[in-house]
Amino acid sequence: MLTRLAALCGAFLLSMYFRSYFGVVGPALANDLSLSPQEFGWLASAFFASFSILQIPCGLAFDRWGVRWPMVTMMSAGAAGSALVAVSSNFWTAILGQVLIGIGCAPIFMGVLYYLGKAHSAETAARLAAIVSAVGSAGALVSALPLSSFTDSFGWRSACWLAGAAMLGGATSIALTMESLPSDKPAPKGRTGISAFLPLLYLMPICFTLSLGGTFRNAWATPYVTAMFAKGSDIGVVLTIVSIVGVATSFILPALLVRVRASAIVVVTFALGCFCAMTLAAFPDLSMILVCVGLSILYAMGNVHPLVMTEAQTLIPEHTRGIALGALNSLVFLGVSAASSVFGQIAGLSLAPGTTYRIIFVATAAALATAVLVYVVFRDRRDASPHESAEESQAIADMD
Repeated sequence: MLTRLAALCGAFLLSMYFRSYFGVVGPALANDLSLSPQEFGWLASAFFASFSILQIPCGLAFDRWGVRWPMVTMMSAGAAGSALVAVSSNFWTAILGQVLIGIGCAPIFMGVLYYLGKAHSAETAARLAAIVSAVGSAGALVSALPLSSFTDSFGWRSACWLAGAAMLGGATSIALTMESLPSDKPAPKGRTGISAFLPLLYLMPICFTLSLGGTFRNAWATPYVTAMFAKGSDIGVVLTIVSIVGVATSFILPALLVRVRASAIVVVTFALGCFCAMTLAAFPDLSMILVCVGLSILYAMGNVHPLVMTEAQTLIPEHTRGIALGALNSLVFLGVSAASSVFGQIAGLSLAPGTTYRIIFVATAAALATAVLVYVVFRDRRDASPHESAEESQAIADMD
């Protein structure tokens, strides 16, 4: 049991590392390959695009074969992708490597939840998932100051080689320790087809913008800070602070849930994120302290991801749960990919740096405000609906 948990923790740590490593490696890579801002944006988004597209296929694969071999196969592809980035000499080679890394990380988060949910009771699975999430979140710390220091000393290509080797080691540990646990239950009768997904529509804007703040930690913090505060700014320290806040809030969340409704936490988190984005839009170059606070809160927004997914699970039949969660999860990472690409297009307009990042932060605030407005309005309507089943009502109450 402990070896399996360790393997899952290691795999999730690698996934968290690769989600944010481009914030350090990307600018150095772009400089060496002479990439334009648009190409940098596309390169940053390639990982999240392939990651998001594969969420539903991953869910289907888990239902048929379990988590073991789909994870091993795809993580091995991710290792190859990191090696390809390490040897890249042009934009197209680098973007193919990023796509492969996205493929490698795509099954990990879903695999952790799927495996623990099938192997243990709901209470045990939730506790173990929290352990994996907390330990794995250290990957974001590794990809901050330690990665920045390593890159300064040995170069970004060496960092990619080392990360690829670690990913291959993670795939090997999954192969040696995990059980497959494929689905062995026939699909029960109930809602099927499109009707099974209708209750989830109000969650889609929230999912699409859930990790929008992470776009800055994962790629755009370095260009932003260097443009506003000169190239001598210690971006490694900024990214480390942002990552520490993200990890710390992930440990605070379980205790907070004892006293506060999950839906209230989601709303307050998005409201804080919107406020931070508007503040940075108004004062993009005021101080490094403001930058650290604003980017930290925007990044920490991603910690409510499990709360949103838990709410989703109460609204859908069990036999469609895997594919539904895969669809919602794909929106999360598709949102990151789309945001990074849009930010690249804005940066490519050749405006003054202050104007560029004002527009980027205003766009971020508008997206977050729209998502939380839809969530509040339509969740309240759903809660007030007389047609809601008793089972769904009890499940929501239990979750909150």
